[in-house]
Amino acid sequence: MSMKYFIFFIFFIFSFFPLSVNADRFFHHEILEKYDPNTEIFLRGKVKRVWILPKHKFLIADVKRRKKIYKVIIGPLWFVKKKHIHIKPGNEIIIKGSKFFTKKGELFILTRSLYIVDKNRIYHLRDENFKPCWKKKSRCF
Repeated sequence: MSMKYFIFFIFFIFSFFPLSVNADRFFHHEILEKYDPNTEIFLRGKVKRVWILPKHKFLIADVKRRKKIYKVIIGPLWFVKKKHIHIKPGNEIIIKGSKFFTKKGELFILTRSLYIVDKNRIYHLRDENFKPCWKKKSRCF
């Protein structure tokens, strides 16, 4: 009987693993690669919270402008660390980015460039073709 459960468990794991991989590919392709310059905006506000999207390890900043909080995707944690991008609650920032809505209707902004006013420092996160700078094929400056 225990061998039967073991086989079922192995079958279960291998049947759902490809879905997990496909979900990661969907996230990277449909969300991060689909920067839409037609929805590009400038957002100036104060950072209220900085957090990491657990499954994908992306740095997210909650930015308050007037009375609304916007979720801004900065980039993958490894890339943010490599570029020495340090943002913290209280920083005033200006984001140039593209708006998109999740399937649940949540508004996010994909960052193209980030200007930290307090530090007088600008970071480019996408190239002129809107490709993420952390991708091998991007032409970031």
